[in-house]
Amino acid sequence: MSETIVALATPAGDSALATIRISGSLSECFTRDALSLPYPSPRHSYLANYKSNDAEVIDQVICCYYEQNKSFTNEKMLEISCHGNPIIVQKILSDLVCRGARLAEPGEFTKRAYLNGKIDLVQAEAIAEMISAKSLHAIKLARKNLDGNLSSIISRVQTGILKVRAKLEAFVDFPEDDIGSENYAEIISLVSESQLITESLIDSSNRRSILDKNLRVILVGAPNAGKSTLFNCLVGFDRSIVSDIPGTTRDYVSKSLIFDDLEIELIDTAGLRETSDQLESLGVDNTVELIEQSDMVIAVIDSSSPYPSELNGLLSHSIAPESFVIVENKSDLKKHNNPEKYPNNAGVITVSAKNKVGIRDLVKKIKEVNGFGKENTALEFSVNLRHKKSLEEVNAHLLNATSLLKDQQDDLIILSILKQASQSLGDIVKPTDNEEMLDHLFKNFCIGK
Repeated sequence: MSETIVALATPAGDSALATIRISGSLSECFTRDALSLPYPSPRHSYLANYKSNDAEVIDQVICCYYEQNKSFTNEKMLEISCHGNPIIVQKILSDLVCRGARLAEPGEFTKRAYLNGKIDLVQAEAIAEMISAKSLHAIKLARKNLDGNLSSIISRVQTGILKVRAKLEAFVDFPEDDIGSENYAEIISLVSESQLITESLIDSSNRRSILDKNLRVILVGAPNAGKSTLFNCLVGFDRSIVSDIPGTTRDYVSKSLIFDDLEIELIDTAGLRETSDQLESLGVDNTVELIEQSDMVIAVIDSSSPYPSELNGLLSHSIAPESFVIVENKSDLKKHNNPEKYPNNAGVITVSAKNKVGIRDLVKKIKEVNGFGKENTALEFSVNLRHKKSLEEVNAHLLNATSLLKDQQDDLIILSILKQASQSLGDIVKPTDNEEMLDHLFKNFCIGK
């Protein structure tokens, strides 16, 4: 019988409510002894007084009991919602420990759900991905994995490989039968189909990697180009100091923003120019360094003044052309700059940060540059780095098997390669004999999850 575990499932600290989760055989006893509910109806909420071991009423709570095989962990479970005062939470947790439970390790509830067959490993990872997702797209993809989309495709590939193995094993067991070119062609087709699906899964991993990044978008340009005004406009309030005095911004200012479903770190930087001011010069050095660390550079220029061609030298070696956008600011004034001096292949957006004109077009451009186009929204599953590593092994085995089949090499060798492919594929959903890997995976989960 496994130990009964308990943990706070909501963030620690003052809050209106806090939820405590219990999983294990003692859950039913706690419902009876601490909450005075000897025969609770499963999945039914009760208002009850939580009484400690010495009969002290700690809090009035809402509780819900889940019977075995019908809970998240597939064990008997109890969830208690109490008032979110940390003192109350700690008293209830301490009392439950005194009654025989132990504090849960990070991710232990999800690990039990996996070990008890409630979910597979892909679904377990999807839970952690939903919690840590950086964008709405990433949340949606994690939700699809939790629903079993990726597991279903992996199962389809596994079935295809097993079908091939069964056919080849039949040929090995009955060597007197003539395999024939038609049978070989069918087998090669089945292997190729599985290999192409595997390849598409690997490709989706490359395309979804953008969803896991903390995207850095940096505003650069000459002093008084309007970077800080544009920054404040995008942020929605005055976060950067705006002044007509050149060199006002001497250090960078950053703010995390969410544009619809894309989370970015927007950075306002010191104006790029030659200066004898030591502090401002350090700010310029910081800007150059930040450019090299950014995913997108927005060069803000004053369209009412000549284009500062020295920007090209500072930016050309630091950022890919597709990640570089020129914003022609101050469109409310007469235009005097020369677009012919712009860097090659640079995207151009015209705005008036002062009058908030063109901002929607800029936000759209930010999303496009950072990979949030149709190819990302069309993804139906989330392939993480662990999955990708196993899929690359599967893909290599299938390519090898296809080559050997075309050359009509020894069936036993091909069977051995296909068996390795099956094993690598199975490791994605339910790895065997890899307790160390599971411990490492689940320890990165939240406590209480």
